[in-house]
This record gives sequence, structure tokens and C-alpha cells, in this order.
Amino acid sequence: MNRFTLPLAASILMFPLAVGADTDSASKMVLKTDENSAAVQRKINALDDSTRDKLEETRQLLARAEQLALYNSQMEAIIANQEEEKLSLDQQIEDINDTEQGILPLMQLMLSQLEADINTGLPFLKEERAVRLAKLKASLGRADVTVSEKFRRVLEALQIEVDYGRTLERYRENEDGRAFDYLRIGNVALYRRSLDAGESWMWVDGAWRSLSDDLAQPLERASRVAEQSVAPQLIVVPMSTPENSSSDITSLKGGE
Repeated sequence: MNRFTLPLAASILMFPLAVGADTDSASKMVLKTDENSAAVQRKINALDDSTRDKLEETRQLLARAEQLALYNSQMEAIIANQEEEKLSLDQQIEDINDTEQGILPLMQLMLSQLEADINTGLPFLKEERAVRLAKLKASLGRADVTVSEKFRRVLEALQIEVDYGRTLERYRENEDGRAFDYLRIGNVALYRRSLDAGESWMWVDGAWRSLSDDLAQPLERASRVAEQSVAPQLIVVPMSTPENSSSDITSLKGGE
């Protein structure tokens, strides 16, 4: 009986040792598996981050491509519009060239007529009008002044001359080294007086003719009306007519 008891005890003692060894091995295997799983998860996470970055980059590229497509579409429309404008400008330039051939001689004719009117009409504001005419003539030959601007200046000068016909003006100007006070009534009558008002003249038939004191008397009031120092009023002044255009004017018909 004693012979069978010892081996059984040894077997019983050895079993727990074997079970403990298997448990330790299993634990190690589980730990290694967890480590492998963590490593795999880290790789997955890294792949997810990379995928998200790639996705965001792809979205940005698609948005930029859409913007470029829209920009190109707009540029195509702009270029097409510019081509149309270029064709229109080319046609306008051609029309302008045709217009210049007709309008430049017309402006020259207008200036020639203006110069003739100035030279043959009443000699008022001689320096001012001469300077204006000289500038107009010079501008016609300038390449840096457009045709439209040249035409505008000519029309402006003509309008100034027209305005002279419906205004009264008093001004001072030198003539033959002597200063005189001038009175212009429209473009039909011109008078001058010495600064002390002791002498008075009227422009008649291309020359200054002396006025008697009684005929010159209304000129002072007319001058004050012209400079707007008194209210407008009816004034009788001497006027030139064919029958009273003698060289020595002592009596002239009155005019308003």
C-alpha cells in the first residue's frame, strides 16, 4: 500500500507546476496579441489621418479647379467682348478718318470767316479776340489735339462772337500808346472816351469820329448800365447811319 502512495503524490505535486507553465505562456501570448493589435490600430489610425489629409487635399484641388474653370469662362467672355470692341473701334477710326477729311476743311473755312468778321467789324477787344483766333489757328495743326476738341474750340469761339451781339460792355484798353474807356453796344456800335471823359469818339466807317459834347453826354449813363452799377434803363445814344457818316460828326440820329 505504501508503494502506490508516493508516486501518486508526486503526480499530484507535478500537475500544478504544469498548469502554471501553460498559464504563463498563454498570458504572454495574450499580451503579445494585444501589442500586435495596438500596433495594427496605430497603423490604421495613421492610415486614417493620411486618408483624411489626402481627402482634404483632393477637395481643395477640386475647388481650385472649379474656380479656374469659372475664371477661364469669364476671361473667354471678356476676350470675346474685347474683340467686338476692337472691331467697333476699328470701324470708328475708319469713320473718323473719313470725317476728318470733311471736317478739317470746314473748320478752316469757319476760322477764315471768323477772322474776316473780326477784321471788318467793330474793333472791340482787339487783343483778346486776336489771341483767341491765333490759338484756334495753331490748334488746327496740332496732332495732340483731337478733331472733336478742335471743333469744340471753334464752336466756342463762334458762340462768344454771337454773344457779343446781345450784350453791353465797358472796358479799358490801350490804343496807339494811349488808354481809353470803351463802350460796346452789341456788335453794332462802339464808342471810346478819354479817361477824363473830355473827349469822345464813335467808330464810323472804319475810323474814329469825334462826338460833340451833347451827343457824348448819354455815354456815361450807358457805361454805368453796361458795368451794372445802375439798373437797366432806356438810353438814347448816337448811332451811325449812311446819311450821317461824315468825317466830322456834330449831329447823329439817336438810337436805343
